[in-house]
Amino acid sequence: MSKIREQALTFGEELPPPTPDTMHWVVYTCKKPGAPFKWAGYVDAPDEALALQYAREHYGLDEACVGLITHRHEDAIDSEYALKNLEPIDASGTDGDEWTVLTLNRRGGNHQTAGVVHAPNANTALARAQASFAGSKVCSIRVVKSSQVLETNEEELLIWRHHDMSYKLARGYSKQVRSKWTRIRDEQTYEDYRQEDIADHF
Repeated sequence: MSKIREQALTFGEELPPPTPDTMHWVVYTCKKPGAPFKWAGYVDAPDEALALQYAREHYGLDEACVGLITHRHEDAIDSEYALKNLEPIDASGTDGDEWTVLTLNRRGGNHQTAGVVHAPNANTALARAQASFAGSKVCSIRVVKSSQVLETNEEELLIWRHHDMSYKLARGYSKQVRSKWTRIRDEQTYEDYRQEDIADHF
């Protein structure tokens, strides 16, 4: 393995410092009911209410989602990034606060929610999370106190319900272009044009 690939990845210093009146908030979105929340990006906001509002406005418009959660960047505690996979360890217990567990399934990927554990402190929460959620597809674990995780409710997620934003997505753009063409041309004419265009450019 090359020296570069052997280096441990750390992401704690990637973000620039926030402005004096704001904090960094990590945002995760859920694409469909019952699916995990996956890392989407960051917003800067001075408080919880505006963090949720900015997250809804930015990430709710960027992609179709049914929910989102956010927490302050400084409230997340990450395990080390393993070169291979994290193996389960022997750590059990149900005492303490509830912690939300997020797992990273591959180096360079995005964290997603996996479940919860109870623990009296962050190190114990990481250990119990590794005992419960480590395995063949997990190379890092993140824990955040559940009380510090903010989540939108159904009444707050109105953007995608009342506005068709599919044109912002690649699949939506292609669908709209096809519908415009087929208003004045038949499907076969459009398909012939599309195939010629792909051949000319690729």
